[in-house]
Amino acid sequence: MPRDAQKKTGGQSGMPLVSSLARGMSILACFSADAPELTVSEIARRTGLPQPTAWRLCRTLMELGFLLQAEGRQKLKPTLRVLSLGYSALAGESIGDLACAKMQEIASRYQGAVSLGVRDGLDMVYVQRRQGSHILFADLRIGSRVPVATSATGWAYIAGLDAQERESLFAELEATLGAEWPQLEARLRAALADYAVNGYVVNRGTMHAHVSSVAVPVRGRAGGRLLALSSGGIATVFTDDKLHAIARELTELSQELSEFVDRQDV
Repeated sequence: MPRDAQKKTGGQSGMPLVSSLARGMSILACFSADAPELTVSEIARRTGLPQPTAWRLCRTLMELGFLLQAEGRQKLKPTLRVLSLGYSALAGESIGDLACAKMQEIASRYQGAVSLGVRDGLDMVYVQRRQGSHILFADLRIGSRVPVATSATGWAYIAGLDAQERESLFAELEATLGAEWPQLEARLRAALADYAVNGYVVNRGTMHAHVSSVAVPVRGRAGGRLLALSSGGIATVFTDDKLHAIARELTELSQELSEFVDRQDV
């Protein structure tokens, strides 16, 4: 057994740590979206390890299939085996947990509310909810229900359905809402027409008279589960320009979540 594999140091929990394992993990942690490839010298500098030690550990990680040499360059990069470890870790998280931090960033930046919802009957149920301002909707939280027919979250869900699924839901809404449906349907179909052009739906005052919201569907890449992301605030503050800016961020988050929607619980 290599000598450094026998070295142990105390961790935060008081349990001993295997230093060579800790060093190997510190090497893998050097790589990021901003640094997808690194030389051994760069790794040594980032970790504070002597270069011979860094090289020996990198060789070990290469033998184990966690690193490989970039083609035609004296740089190393992580393999898909490292990515699979990340997916294994994410498998234990719910989709709401995965979305939480980014939703809070958007909510705080625009001082509104950001919600992630899943359909249950003729309602959308919030599986995650973040607020940047407590002026609005103090009564809405994780587990709250909003109508499919009037909420931005519901409209985005409808936008993500295929034509047959959408008309089937419309028939159900018509049967349930009766005389209320024709006016709601007209507003909803106008929003869907805009969605076909812009890639997001805008709901102005349909659920709350003084609130404007924007929303996007979130569908798994395998075409399975469908959720919806929305953000809203006071209509006088949430102007068209602001809604458009929020829509871009919701769309980016939707694309990120689509990788995991079919794998995670809600």
